[in-house]
Amino acid sequence: MKNVSLFVLIVCLSGIWNACAQQQRNAAIPTVGLYAFHPAGEQHYRFWKACGYNTLQFIDIAVSLPRAEHPAFYERIAKGIADAQRAGFKVGVIIQSNISPHPQQWWDTFNPNDKDSMAMRLDDIAKGVRLLSKADFFSFFGGDPGGAPVPLGRSGIEKWMEMSGKVQAIVKKEAPNAFYNANIWAVTHWDDKTINPFYVDFWDKEVAYGKMIASNDRFITKDCGIEFPLHNYYRSLAFKAYSDAKRDPEPYPVATDVEKLKARGVKHLWGWAHFLIDEVDDGYTGYSGQKHPTQAETRYLHRIVSDARNAGLNGIFSFTDGPGSEIEAMNVYAFGMFCQDPSRTPEQSVTEFAGFIADSSSRHSLEQVIRFIENRSTWEASIPEKYQVKKFDCSLKDAGQALQALQAVRANPQPAFPLPEAPGKYLERLRSRLEDIKMKDDASISKN
Repeated sequence: MKNVSLFVLIVCLSGIWNACAQQQRNAAIPTVGLYAFHPAGEQHYRFWKACGYNTLQFIDIAVSLPRAEHPAFYERIAKGIADAQRAGFKVGVIIQSNISPHPQQWWDTFNPNDKDSMAMRLDDIAKGVRLLSKADFFSFFGGDPGGAPVPLGRSGIEKWMEMSGKVQAIVKKEAPNAFYNANIWAVTHWDDKTINPFYVDFWDKEVAYGKMIASNDRFITKDCGIEFPLHNYYRSLAFKAYSDAKRDPEPYPVATDVEKLKARGVKHLWGWAHFLIDEVDDGYTGYSGQKHPTQAETRYLHRIVSDARNAGLNGIFSFTDGPGSEIEAMNVYAFGMFCQDPSRTPEQSVTEFAGFIADSSSRHSLEQVIRFIENRSTWEASIPEKYQVKKFDCSLKDAGQALQALQAVRANPQPAFPLPEAPGKYLERLRSRLEDIKMKDDASISKN
């Protein structure tokens, strides 16, 4: 009889857990964020809020600037925090780890076992936190930049956690009203900064070290959240490395990983999918060192948001260049909206956004242009076919047709959405993108 009762209890609890998990998959993601490298202006903040974002991150890069420039830098970031908070956002600051100070390059690091260099870096971090103490939270960053300039192996990861603990103590003292997260992006570089991300060893270690860090219940606690990079869910460079090795990537974290952390009382369980909104990935997409033209990745944004929701994460971030976010306005819009509504499709987002930009007579033509541009995404071109998402149905066959279709589009004189720039300017950005595609296609035809 006892065994029967126990079985019934287990079945009931399992049913409750499954019902709760299903409810979460059908709900909005609570924290929807942008890592905005620079503070932006009121027009961008109105756009981001309307898209569903409620949280922003800025970054403290003072370590890479001459000391004479530090006061002006911190004044600008502090003002950015205040402006964004007045606009209704929670605002966090990303703290870099063992970066060597100016005049070293922004990617140069010191040996974390060097006590004098570490003490100087922690002192500078404390000054920065003090000056930005009105922030709602601080996140301590993993690597790239950051990491071990000499091979440290697993002990390097322990050293990173040790430094993070010291930074957390600084935040508690200097900004007692802020909460604290550990961002494990490229923490593998604390094993050895020279581990090559073009090979699967790097990505395997990202998962292994992520699990090691998350399982440390003295480090990731109710007072220290965690930001997961989600590399193996979406990054073209990771997919390429695994494809070359004829292996599939291991997604991390999955729902069971997240549930264990929730059971320990960890409050902030966020995904930090840096790429995709701005489509840049690791310099082999054809735009290394160049500004990317406007384009769209709504199908891939939909996939990563769905994956984050299914894993049970309660927050997700992507990246935009602050005041430059009008370049990727379609992506910014789609990402935020997917986080709010799990039933929303990429097609729906493209249709809606096209309606904000074009008048009613030419909205359909613009929708087809955006679909064409997304089907020719440099992000998609960088991903092995096995990991690509099905292309949009599109009536336009080449860039020439798309340019003709765009020529017929008329800007919406009264868009029903607070866009970051006038519709006409966005249409010009699309024209530049199509001309870029056509130029590459023509060059390819001439070569062949």
